[in-house]
Amino acid sequence: MSGRVLQLGAMLRDSEAVFPTEDEAWENFIRKSASYMGCHSVSWFEAEPEKKRLTFKKAIGPVGADLVGLSFGYQGIVGVCAESGETLLVNDVLSDPRFTPKVDKGSGFVTKAALALPCFFGGKLGGVLEYINPLQGAFSPEDVAFAECALRHFCQRLYIGRLESAVARLNARGESTINNLSGGFIGVDQDGVMIFFNPKAREILAVGEEFLGRQITEFFSVCPDLVNVLGDVLKTGRTVRRQEFKCQIGGGQRVIGYSSINMKGPDGGIVGAGVIFQDITDL
Repeated sequence: MSGRVLQLGAMLRDSEAVFPTEDEAWENFIRKSASYMGCHSVSWFEAEPEKKRLTFKKAIGPVGADLVGLSFGYQGIVGVCAESGETLLVNDVLSDPRFTPKVDKGSGFVTKAALALPCFFGGKLGGVLEYINPLQGAFSPEDVAFAECALRHFCQRLYIGRLESAVARLNARGESTINNLSGGFIGVDQDGVMIFFNPKAREILAVGEEFLGRQITEFFSVCPDLVNVLGDVLKTGRTVRRQEFKCQIGGGQRVIGYSSINMKGPDGGIVGAGVIFQDITDL
């Protein structure tokens, strides 16, 4: 097994590490990949495709700290990479018309070879990663393959992390809203498993949390009408509003007013069924 393959395996394992922030994740990835690539300098640019603008977000190397925060329109090798969305390798930048020496002139740093790679998150350009001046003098095809694979894996991990965080925020917000409803709410997923059962529902029906995570059919002994309502929504997708039924609760007959709903996910697709209800016996 070649040394480059072993390095890639190690780099991919490094990419699996969990960090408190994306900023720390990028810091780790850049430093580790710079070592594996044998580069003097590495820069991560955040992209704003709609404005065709790049901003230095992370930079290591002789003048890295001086560049962070600098923004500019698409230009130079990183600009071409961002515009095309494709990897760009230039092993002799001084002979390439796409190279812009502005940063070198301002910093005193001399760029000789550059490898720019687009960073995609969920199919959308998020930035450009640029490796500069490898110790061996030029980037090899193996270097390009290594950099592309490592970066693709890292960006996928970041994107998955973003999605997981978004779902967690939505769930937390949804649960908070549901738990504070003045009426009862029971929600089931498309397999009929009870995933929501708010405090008011438990109060109205005089039961505990033991039904959470169980099939709604197991709730039949408590209130068969609610099971039938949810089952009808799951089977047909049809919902009702302001209906009522009678139910034996705590040894007495109660009148329950209810409305049923289709539960939808962030993408608008149906993910389950729900019923909102109140004890209207005394109304």
